[in-house]
Amino acid sequence: RTTFTTITPLPASVSRETAMATLHDHLEMIDLNPAHTDRQKISPPPEATPEEYHCTWYEITDKISYFPGYSGKISFKACFHDLPLGLQTHCYAPMGLDIKEKWTLGGNAPNEPVQPVELGIGAPISGLYIREDVEIKCNFLMTRFVRKTLKECLATLVARLLVKTQLQEAADKNRRLTYSSNASFSPPNSPPPMTPRSMHLQVQGPMSPPLSP
Repeated sequence: RTTFTTITPLPASVSRETAMATLHDHLEMIDLNPAHTDRQKISPPPEATPEEYHCTWYEITDKISYFPGYSGKISFKACFHDLPLGLQTHCYAPMGLDIKEKWTLGGNAPNEPVQPVELGIGAPISGLYIREDVEIKCNFLMTRFVRKTLKECLATLVARLLVKTQLQEAADKNRRLTYSSNASFSPPNSPPPMTPRSMHLQVQGPMSPPLSP
């Protein structure tokens, strides 16, 4: 059994809303691992624990290479549980590999007050960060490979968050430019319709005040 915690600061441009939406997007989180070739939502399996029975379950398919020139596919089950500040997952992989992960969004956004941070985990004093708590149960020889894979997935997550933020900022800028352009070239207001009285006054000219005696 191996446990470890990883703290990854997020770029200042990544908003809390973008990070949380990504953590709660189960398919996007599954696709962080390029070895996953397919995923299907399934019903809870009979062996699910009472707690995990009410989670969201998926069957995930991996492509593996046994040795050069020969590859195959394996499928396994995993459950996902959304949290107010993150996500919990439990993966029942083949060969006795059992992985529990908890992803937590911590820290503060630029427009939020700075909160005290937990000591001893290497969390930044300010700014948003992702905390990943992992528990692995597997053969000792597989532990290093699993940790390397999880580290790569975390790096992919941060990179995708940054690109997603850049795309959102570009879309917002285009909307603002379109609105500004439409406002600048809007046609002038039409004059009010002429009434018989206004036409009569226009012909006669303005009335002058009567002279004093």
